[in-house]
Amino acid sequence: MPKARNPYTGKMQTVSSKVRVGAKGSPRQKSFCARTAKIKGNWKTNIRSKNILQRRRWRCDYIPGERRL
Repeated sequence: MPKARNPYTGKMQTVSSKVRVGAKGSPRQKSFCARTAKIKGNWKTNIRSKNILQRRRWRCDYIPGERRL
């Protein structure tokens, strides 16, 4: 499983994607960002959330309430 460094905790964290990250502004990137923004739960404020880590990796724009660096 690929790993990415979590910028909030500084630790390596397993991510569930071996998929190449889409280029900024590409249809794949826009689709991914729109899809992950609709996920319910407390991922916006949870610093260990895999969703927030993947959104940073895909260079998604911030949404209201999302934890920022």
